[in-house]
Amino acid sequence: MAQEKTKLVIDGLEVEAQAGMSIMDVARANDIHIPHLCHHPDLEPVGACRMCMVDVGGHMVASCMTPATAGIAVTTSTPQIDSVRRNATELLLTDHPLVCHDCTANNDCTLQALSAHVGVTSERMARLRRVHWDRPVDDSNPFFTFDPNKCVLCGICVRTCDEIVGANAIDFSQRGFDSQVSPFGGSPFVDSVCESCGECVVRCPVGALSLKHFGRASREVKTICGYCGVGCGLALGVRGNQVVSARGVPESPVNAGSLCVKGRFGHRFINHPDRLTTPLVKRDGNFVEASWDEALDLVAERFSGYSGRQFATIASAKCTNEENYLIGKFTRAGMGTNNLDHCARLCHAPSVAGLAQTFGSGAMTNSVAEIRHTRCILAIGTNTTAAHPIIGNRMRQAVRDGAELIVINPREIGLARKASLHLQNKPGSDVALLMGMLRVIVDEGLYDEGFIKARTEGFETLRASLSGFDMDTVERLTGVPRALIARAARTFATTKPAAIFFAMGVTQHTHGTDNVIAISNLALLTGSIGAPSTGVNPLRGQNNVQGACDMGSLPNVYPGYQKVDAPEVKAKFEAAWSATLDASPGLTHMELTEAIHADRVKAVYLVGENPVLSEGDAGSVEAAFGKLEFMVGQDIFLAETAR
Repeated sequence: MAQEKTKLVIDGLEVEAQAGMSIMDVARANDIHIPHLCHHPDLEPVGACRMCMVDVGGHMVASCMTPATAGIAVTTSTPQIDSVRRNATELLLTDHPLVCHDCTANNDCTLQALSAHVGVTSERMARLRRVHWDRPVDDSNPFFTFDPNKCVLCGICVRTCDEIVGANAIDFSQRGFDSQVSPFGGSPFVDSVCESCGECVVRCPVGALSLKHFGRASREVKTICGYCGVGCGLALGVRGNQVVSARGVPESPVNAGSLCVKGRFGHRFINHPDRLTTPLVKRDGNFVEASWDEALDLVAERFSGYSGRQFATIASAKCTNEENYLIGKFTRAGMGTNNLDHCARLCHAPSVAGLAQTFGSGAMTNSVAEIRHTRCILAIGTNTTAAHPIIGNRMRQAVRDGAELIVINPREIGLARKASLHLQNKPGSDVALLMGMLRVIVDEGLYDEGFIKARTEGFETLRASLSGFDMDTVERLTGVPRALIARAARTFATTKPAAIFFAMGVTQHTHGTDNVIAISNLALLTGSIGAPSTGVNPLRGQNNVQGACDMGSLPNVYPGYQKVDAPEVKAKFEAAWSATLDASPGLTHMELTEAIHADRVKAVYLVGENPVLSEGDAGSVEAAFGKLEFMVGQDIFLAETAR
């Protein structure tokens, strides 16, 4: 339904406003400039600086705090308003260092622009007594510097850390003339709970917070962050052949312009001197540089001698969908084998297996943007603020808005500080704990009967399976008090909408698939699936684990999880690829090591993976890859396995 619109007049111009907009919002939407210092469009208005005063019906009001109501006439500049703005700006400048040419915010400083707009002159400033602060500069953080002498106490950084990040690492300290922004107890940033995301820095209007290692870009390239599986939109600043900066893309539906410490500051590896810039061929036990033609000819010649089951490929969760599709097509159509796998086998294979069984797909059921509106969040086996920080921020935003947060984790992780309930179960007892919650919900009749009848099957089988999970047994197995388990179950079942988030803390177990199925059952039992801000959401480790699985970088499925041993599927891909394909599933990541030791696999194509580090038995993996007759490592660095 279209939002209701109203009309008002600003400086003689009739403009439209949507319901809920402030006068400042309407002015910005219509390119009408109203000076401000403490306001930021990403944050809730506070009306502290008084720079955005406007005249409405003869009264001065803060435009950021005043609703744009129908029929009002707004004047953005009068002699009285101009005087208020000028006096306020001059008072700020009396205790602000006037070293603009030497400031990182020069030509991008709100106070500088404000001074020019309101007409501050050197003659007017000469009548005022200046204050010269000599507060120590906090240079402790490796990514940014805080100079309290430049701070104008606008509060944007404090509100950013509260409203957007949810870390609450900084606040106002002291009082009156001595007020300043600082971490708790006046400690240095590096000793605080600051997560170094830089969100406060990029919003600072005066350069009190400034980035280290920052360069001015001559152009930008939009991309997706290469770290975790959140998928944040990035704009990399490029100058010459160097990446000098990174910022979040506001239009991204995932991060809406926000970034974590990895996304904002983790790009320096791109220009690292250890980057491989030419192919290396091993001769007499040593790597020597080779031309691309020489390397490619050698690879083609040697690979041609190992077609079929003697060959295997390890694809990459770091590669794009298109690249993984081509890697799979090369392995199956070119080399004639389904010996194709990647690191999802070692992290989220239980998510693919469990969710495919319960829901038909191993992906997140709901979007990142929906988290903000969830009223109950169950985070199990995930250290979200560390491993998936932007999703962790969204969770903390939801809690700030009143959501219940249930954390199930043996460790007291950062997210637990914001939790309504923290269940510290014994490692490996996740199934027992989840079954205990299911038992409480069933016994107390808190399940969604209508949803179960309409959308599920096997309810009576589930009910019967709960007989062995009485509260005495569950408490003994998990180490969690029964009262806490019952409270968590009731909270999740009765607070809507509710969503579950999990990561490798529940998948990297011998019973990881059982954990995922139990999680799915909890969502199905309470009807917390198939609606906005609900669902079961696996948080992937690397940046494209989900895409690599979707593209068929697995030994038993083609792209789209189509079974390789299904005759009709095989025929379809044979026609599309003009090739004869293997009819049986290939080797998994773990089976590959055994096959190399048994001399069944003699050549491996390794793309962007490092099994010596990622697999548990590093010695066995290293020995196996050392036995290969021919191996190709394709990567941007010379990793341990390739070495």
